[in-house]
Amino acid sequence: MISEFQFPPEYFDIRLLLGALAVFAAGLIRGFSGFGSALINAPVLSLIWGPTIGVPVAALVEIAPAVQLTPKAIKIAHWKTVWAFSIPALILLPAGTFILVSVPADDMRRAIGAIVLVVALILWSGWRYRGPRGTIPSMCVGLVGGSLAGATGVAGPPVILYLMSSDDSPAQTRANLIAYFTIILFGLVATFTLKGLVSTDILWLIAAMLLPFIIGTAIGTRMFPLASERVFRNIALATLTVSSLYVLIA
Repeated sequence: MISEFQFPPEYFDIRLLLGALAVFAAGLIRGFSGFGSALINAPVLSLIWGPTIGVPVAALVEIAPAVQLTPKAIKIAHWKTVWAFSIPALILLPAGTFILVSVPADDMRRAIGAIVLVVALILWSGWRYRGPRGTIPSMCVGLVGGSLAGATGVAGPPVILYLMSSDDSPAQTRANLIAYFTIILFGLVATFTLKGLVSTDILWLIAAMLLPFIIGTAIGTRMFPLASERVFRNIALATLTVSSLYVLIA
């Protein structure tokens, strides 16, 4: 009975240290920009532990920055925009999770790496969405985001590309993204639990990842008003590119 409450020894190895380093780096990016942590955590943790463990850990460890960042974002976020993304995304979360548990692990891991690489290259290129805006386009973006969230733990790419191409200030965009990711987090907790992906081992791994993630997020948050946005953006995108390439070829 006591052993059920002990950290599973099969995970107490170098993978735990590598996972902690990954989530610390991801926390730095999340704290500074309001997004990006899952883009690092999902492919790297999937490489370390496999997608059916790495994706839930990457998604649910977001509880830490949600608690840290959401209270301030609530006051700034444009909630009509946030809900236009979030409701369709929540609807398609289960469909994405079905893909996660159905596709072979290696194929799923490489798919996650490829998605992150494409997003990083698009962001680095400076491409901006110039198409129509409003409720319907926002809902379509949310549907794609929800599918990706359930399948890969990465809810952000379409929403990030859409919002970063708007005329909103960096602070407004950051708040909208934080609010969206917090809502999706609740959906992921429910969906992964119903699909049987939240086991005792997963909860232990999430607990082990929380402290480095919290520290990274706190440091990144302090850097937001101080650091050069261009420099930090380039560092973040370089990190995303290198990590996704490694996952693809490993």
